[in-house]
Amino acid sequence: MTAQTTYAPTQETGIILITDPQTSQQRATHRRHAFTLIELLVVISIIALLISILLPSLSRARDQGKGVVCLARLHEFGTAFASYENISNDQLPPALWSPGECDTHNRPIRYGWEELIFQFVYKEDVDPFLDDGHNVDFPVQRNLDAERWAKYFLCKASSYNSENAGHYRVYLPSWADGTYGLNTDGTYDESNGADPEFSVPRTALSPKAMLLGDSNERSHRGDGDSSNLHEGDDGSFIDAGEANEAGPTGQDGNRFSDRHYGGTNYLFQDFHAEWSTSLRKKLARDWDQNGVDDIDYAP
Repeated sequence: MTAQTTYAPTQETGIILITDPQTSQQRATHRRHAFTLIELLVVISIIALLISILLPSLSRARDQGKGVVCLARLHEFGTAFASYENISNDQLPPALWSPGECDTHNRPIRYGWEELIFQFVYKEDVDPFLDDGHNVDFPVQRNLDAERWAKYFLCKASSYNSENAGHYRVYLPSWADGTYGLNTDGTYDESNGADPEFSVPRTALSPKAMLLGDSNERSHRGDGDSSNLHEGDDGSFIDAGEANEAGPTGQDGNRFSDRHYGGTNYLFQDFHAEWSTSLRKKLARDWDQNGVDDIDYAP
């Protein structure tokens, strides 16, 4: 192995010998440490493959986190209901009531459980007026003032976080249990349905009774024009037979939503929250959860 010698001039001797200890073989070895274009492309391809594998898992984990937050929010509703029971002789808040105000058509303004719970928990009056000074129905349910209500009553898994039809609704046959009639065969009497202005002591309900759950935020907004409190859109509750109704367009039904991986989060009589993929279909058959199917269905 020989070293490479070069010559350089100096002021004293005119010429100085410079010996380079690096041989051509060593330089070739150093050059082989660099990446070739093919090697870079292989690395990039591997990274892209790993990202494509990991992203769905990360997305699923994020969505599962939103579902957990939703379940925690339902549990918080239960805590609020328990506090409200202390001042209401153990009664749940009504699903429908009027604050005593009327709109421009002299029709009573309608509020639901969310408006009542917001006022009770946060000690703030619900302002029923829009910018034009008109009273409106269900202002909290519809999230008409997002700065005040969004963080309390909106589900993070929903894509509708501005004005909407509400993310949670009570299930009226449970909420107003005892206010509806039954036919002789035990089926629900649609001609004598549950009264949304009435609520029962929670302790009188079956432990399996479902109180409220994720609702379809695309459904009717509860702002329909009507001449009395009971008519128009039922923006605060889901009535018997509506649990799985798709609506005229297939998307606007006043039903429970399956936005959590094909399932719905529910709050039950004992205030525990639970995710289910099957309860919505069961409620579509057995409206009042008494074990008797209220409609004929194909098994």
